[in-house]
This record gives sequence, C-alpha cells and structure tokens, in this order.
Amino acid sequence: MTMMNTNRRNMLLGLAAASTAAATGTAGNSAHQEAEELMTMADELDGTLAAYKEADNRVREIAREWGPHWPVPDMRIVRYGEYCKQHRDILGRGIETEWGKSGQMRVQSLGTPEHFEKSARAAQSEYERKMQTKSQRGAKGAKRWADKNAALIEPAREYWSEVERITEASGIEAALAVRAEARDALHEQVGKIMLYPEKTVTGLIVKAQAMQAWETVEPFQRVFNPESLAWAEAMTATVLRQAA
Repeated sequence: MTMMNTNRRNMLLGLAAASTAAATGTAGNSAHQEAEELMTMADELDGTLAAYKEADNRVREIAREWGPHWPVPDMRIVRYGEYCKQHRDILGRGIETEWGKSGQMRVQSLGTPEHFEKSARAAQSEYERKMQTKSQRGAKGAKRWADKNAALIEPAREYWSEVERITEASGIEAALAVRAEARDALHEQVGKIMLYPEKTVTGLIVKAQAMQAWETVEPFQRVFNPESLAWAEAMTATVLRQAA
C-alpha cells in the first residue's frame, strides 16, 4: 500500500509538472481570473514553507552536533516490561542492534533504574519467602536474579541520566516541537490549497507547487499523511479539468 501511494504521488507530481510546463504560456493570462482566496493562499505558502525548512534545519543541526555524543547503553540492561523504554536516538528514532544467536537486528527495549529496582525487590522477597520453606527449593535462583537486577540499577541510571543530560543541553525537544508546529501549519496550508476548487490553469500551478512543498517534510510524515488520498484525488481531478 505504501509503495502504491508513493508511485501514485510521483505520477501525480509528474502530471502536474507536465501540465504546468505546457500551460506556462497561458498562466499569466489566467492569473487574474483565478479565485482571489486561492491566490492569497499561494502567496502565503512560501512563508509557511520557509518556516518549516528553518525549523527542520535547526533539528538537523542539533542532531549533527549532539548525535555523536548520544550514550551507548550497557547491553545487559536490555529488558522488556514495566518501566522499560525503547532504545532511541536523539531524534526519537529506534536504534537497531544485534540480538540473539542469529545476530538479527532489532530495536531493543531498555530497562530503567525503576525497572531493575522493582525486579530486584520482587526477587529478593521471593528469595526470603523460599528460605522460610522446608525445602528452600528455588531460593538460590531467586537470589541470583535479585543480585543480577540489583547490579544493573547503576548502569541503567548512568545511561538514562546521560540521555536526559544531552536531551536538555541540546534543546532537541524544543526544536522538535517547533518543527512539528511548523509542519502542521504547512500541512494545513497545503491541504487548503489542494482541496480548493481552482478556476484556471494558474490554480493547477498553485496546487503543483503545494504538492512540491509537502515533499520537503520528513518521509515518515509523507507516507503516513492521512490526507494523502484526498489530495491525490483532488490533484487528479484538477489535472484532468485543466488538461481538458
């Protein structure tokens, strides 16, 4: 489905570009006939796109500067369960590491100090309970598990403390929030343009420019854009109307 959407988007961009090129000679004559509201949105698009690019560049700058300093966890703290978090980079993307005898790459879940503290307490309680039984069966295993978890509290604390330190020092969270806000504004602007009923070939050009503007956002956001189908249908209709 994703590949189909990507191919369709590329096809529409190509159609729009071809139609726009063919219509360039008449666009100037049709500009004054196009809806004033659509032309106003077109004028505003450059500023909205520039704001997004500026915010995106800031995020990339931070990632380039601080990314190499992102901590590498002690892989003994790989753990799944309560109080665990996914292993991510400074941009929040999952980090794949080798796991298992097959060496398969996968995004790991890392235990926090809270996770190991709770696990150690639970195992210690189990050890003490078993020690009160006549057979004391399983007590040694519970004790080993308690000691193992207790020994991982500090490695987990060191890793997550460094993650917190770099996150705060780099300002990445604020930068990501600004980029998200700028992207939302661009999404709204492009959406309004794409769904606005154009009158002339100038409207087609405006919509082609809007689609090209949206192509500048992160690939993940493009692929999972909930409005992609509506925009594609609107662009198809526009191209066919103006080509006729």
